[in-house]
Amino acid sequence: MLRRDLRQLREGDRNPCVVLSGVLHDPYTGKEIPYTYRRASGIETDHVVALGAAWRGGAHAWTPQRRLEYANDLNVLLAVDKQTNQDKGSRTADKWKPPRRAYRCEYARRYTGIKATYGLSVTPPEKAALVEMLGTCPQG
Repeated sequence: MLRRDLRQLREGDRNPCVVLSGVLHDPYTGKEIPYTYRRASGIETDHVVALGAAWRGGAHAWTPQRRLEYANDLNVLLAVDKQTNQDKGSRTADKWKPPRRAYRCEYARRYTGIKATYGLSVTPPEKAALVEMLGTCPQG
């Protein structure tokens, strides 16, 4: 995920799997957040559809293996600003939206794609919020 989401990426010489440093352009806030290996960071891993929200939407009926696959699916994970991720918690799209309006279209696209891929339910208020955010997508 760090390899995908960071810019100015520097990988380990002996082990290219280790990300030594980089900069995150946080999609939720627009902040530039530096990352350095083995140092506290302002970056956290977000489950776009939070684990708690997925549980309430149907993941409770999944096998342990399916839950593990979901929790580690790179399409579900996103590197984001730590505080913003903590503010989001396990809220669904009707209770939380990215503070940066310019990212709401992409967030709603990703969120609906995850819900569809995993067969998770969508509540009427959640659907209304997603439709509203998708309405911000550029036409073309």
